[in-house]
Amino acid sequence: MKANSSIFITCQKYDRNKELKQMALYFAYGSNMNQKDLNEYCMKYHRPLIDLASKSPKVCILRDFRLDFNYYSQSGGGGAANIEHALGEHVEGVLFDISDIDKRTIDKKEDAPHCYREMLVSVKLRDGTKVENVITYTVCENKKRGFTPPTREYKQIIIDGARAFGLSEEWINKLQKIPSKN
Repeated sequence: MKANSSIFITCQKYDRNKELKQMALYFAYGSNMNQKDLNEYCMKYHRPLIDLASKSPKVCILRDFRLDFNYYSQSGGGGAANIEHALGEHVEGVLFDISDIDKRTIDKKEDAPHCYREMLVSVKLRDGTKVENVITYTVCENKKRGFTPPTREYKQIIIDGARAFGLSEEWINKLQKIPSKN
């Protein structure tokens, strides 16, 4: 019997470009606006770096929410940023176009779905354009507590990120007035 000299083996080739094309819109309002802080997290936990400037950043406003610090971060040693529904108020932040790989890193950084959970929101860009189906994160109900002051270092990480992306001076002044510990 003659051996078959034509054996074909098919393998599914990993296509990183295909994975990178699966994009999502993400609204950052806290420490994830800060490139240095995000880089430190990625290096510490061996995650791919996320270059925020390359993610089509756009300053935007989340209406009918307020910034709160009602979650205690064990790793940070103080309150961590959160958003809560609040009619008539708003939260400034940055809209990013992130890949699936980036999203998995942010999920891990936010300890989703254990401490923070994903939610879909609509944001308004500076030019008035409304953008819908935007992912952001909010603290899980069972993790919330009363106001918990952030550390000065953590508050400064948020302020530095807000400045880097050009959030309003009014918003930055509001951030500076948040009581902090130490």
